[in-house]
Amino acid sequence: MDPRRVARNVPLAFAYALFMDFSLTAPIWVLYLRDERGFSMAQITFMEVPLFLLIVFAEVPTGAVADRYGRRISLLLASSILAVSMYVYGVARDYALILVSNLTWALAFTFRSGADTALLYDSLKALGREAEFQRTFGRLTAVRSAAALGGLLLGAPLAAATSYAVAIESTAAVAAVALVVAGLMREAPREAAAEVAPRGGYLRTLAGGAREVLEKSALRALFAFSGVISAAAAGPLQLLQQPWLTAHDVGTSKLGLLQAAAHGAALLSALAAAGLLARLGLRAALAILPAGLFIACGVLGTLDQLSAGAAFLGIAAVAGLQEPLLSGEINRQIESSRRATVLSIKQMFTNVLMAALWPAVGRSVDKVGLPPVFLFYAFGALVAGGWSLRVWTRSPEGV
Repeated sequence: MDPRRVARNVPLAFAYALFMDFSLTAPIWVLYLRDERGFSMAQITFMEVPLFLLIVFAEVPTGAVADRYGRRISLLLASSILAVSMYVYGVARDYALILVSNLTWALAFTFRSGADTALLYDSLKALGREAEFQRTFGRLTAVRSAAALGGLLLGAPLAAATSYAVAIESTAAVAAVALVVAGLMREAPREAAAEVAPRGGYLRTLAGGAREVLEKSALRALFAFSGVISAAAAGPLQLLQQPWLTAHDVGTSKLGLLQAAAHGAALLSALAAAGLLARLGLRAALAILPAGLFIACGVLGTLDQLSAGAAFLGIAAVAGLQEPLLSGEINRQIESSRRATVLSIKQMFTNVLMAALWPAVGRSVDKVGLPPVFLFYAFGALVAGGWSLRVWTRSPEGV
């Protein structure tokens, strides 16, 4: 193949990211399920459990599809599955059908995960431009963030002018455009593997990664800390923010604006993480995260007024700080040959924790309301996050 044929993959990668991440559903999905479909918070949160678990367990098999049949094929599957699942999600009224469509969305996520990055790198390498990958990928990340922000800003006004269902069906149409973009891509040439992995190689690698986590108390503590902070930030931001805003008489058209502000706070804090680390050191910088969640969630749990909504910016700032602060230390603890496997175990821990927590949170909101649940997140982040941080600092491999 003439390498120049894959040159258009680079600009198409930006277009694909734009349409796949432009979610008009993001600012209103909880309200759609609660107000337009009549589901309880317990039903809504239970619906997310299989999604979390499928993302965990489907990552490797769907990655194998991309490696075996082509990254372009994987991206075509991702966008087509997303378009169909979002359309069904928006028109279905039966709980079981919405549950299945929500679960199918997870497959779209896993088919895309890694395949888009791999195709971009292979395309640049075929053009002799692999040195540009880091800079190009940084721009691609910026496009994805901008697309998510645009979806937050436009999705809520669209829902207010029409209905929640129309906003969701429009997301399906946007995903269909991404399908067209993927169809215009070309599979990039790849180097053949130097040798075939021995039988059982995958299982041995997985076992080695699990053994490394079990043997290093610092690594276990960091994974626990990351999972606690992730779960304590994601619950209030992704699940509770929308019903809290509507409970304080925020109109549908303004929902996206306020959630976009939180998204912006997360981006700014991620950019500030390096400076914070240099000034305070890792131990003190990490201590800010559970303390910040305790204060922000505590405000939301005790103050029944709209101005308390500023606390969501604090929660988002913690979410933005977490990965940049933790990534260096976690990678320092991991052997290079098992890095991807161990990092997958870290993500698996976080998703399993959220899958276990969200149904209990949904039932609690139905029974006792939002304020006690925010207080649960406040004390949970402080106690569990503080405990895991203490274990890390006292471990032989800790700072």
